[in-house]
Amino acid sequence: MANELDQEGLPASAPPPWTCKCEAYWLISYAAGPLPENAYAPLEAASGPFSSSEQAGQFKGGLSMIQIVRYSETPVGSYDELLIIPGFFGVPGTKDKNFRVTRIYVSQRATCYNGRKNWNIPKHLARFSFSHPPTRGTSPPETLTVDIFPPDPAEPKPFFTASLSPFRWIPSMPFSTNVFPWVGVDSTLVQPPLPASKESGEEFLCGTNLWAKTPPQLHSRRARGMWVEINENKVKKDESKASESQPLLSGKNLDDWWPKFSAWTFGVWLEQATLIFPTPEQFSSI
Repeated sequence: MANELDQEGLPASAPPPWTCKCEAYWLISYAAGPLPENAYAPLEAASGPFSSSEQAGQFKGGLSMIQIVRYSETPVGSYDELLIIPGFFGVPGTKDKNFRVTRIYVSQRATCYNGRKNWNIPKHLARFSFSHPPTRGTSPPETLTVDIFPPDPAEPKPFFTASLSPFRWIPSMPFSTNVFPWVGVDSTLVQPPLPASKESGEEFLCGTNLWAKTPPQLHSRRARGMWVEINENKVKKDESKASESQPLLSGKNLDDWWPKFSAWTFGVWLEQATLIFPTPEQFSSI
């Protein structure tokens, strides 16, 4: 479980495959330009094997999304997650292009450690606040507000805020990512090797040596559309210009925690979902 530690003080290993229960919200867009600024956390941005176009592959754009996931059952316990897939990336030495998670936050250390170790997912810690609990078979709220903060409990400013309003005039229906190949979308994640943090207390931000290719699968019993509003400047609108320029308690500016991302005004609300992360195919760079 999430609070178990191994002999080195790290979270206990939870090897793949993982079968998880969750509620998820997909904020969808299409990237036609360059990779957005701050698409990587500083640790990964400083790693050529993970973020440089020469070593990790060029950004190709295309279908992109933010995913917000509320896990109720996983091998490491419940947790929340925010991630961005900015589009497709080339894979060096091949003609392939695949999705890649470039930046991701989670609410507990065990999934941070195991996500990095198992699948090269560059997880970091954050705090999450939701205005309503997951629906779990009940009617969804008119609007769900999501606020995501740096991990320091003393930091009152969210770096990401969104308002999600599920469609009510169209009934929910089952959904599965098994339909993606039929519409020409390959949802396989291909992740470069991760760097490890050298900071004291961040040993759970482990590194890896091989690439990881993972085809996740999602099945939802109740999927529906939703209206999306990303309130990137919520804090700035509520504060004076003098306070806008102040850094967070962590020493970083608010904008450094998350890339600018213009999602479409509609997305997908996925209830009673099962998300499967299989054992990845690992390979060295070509």
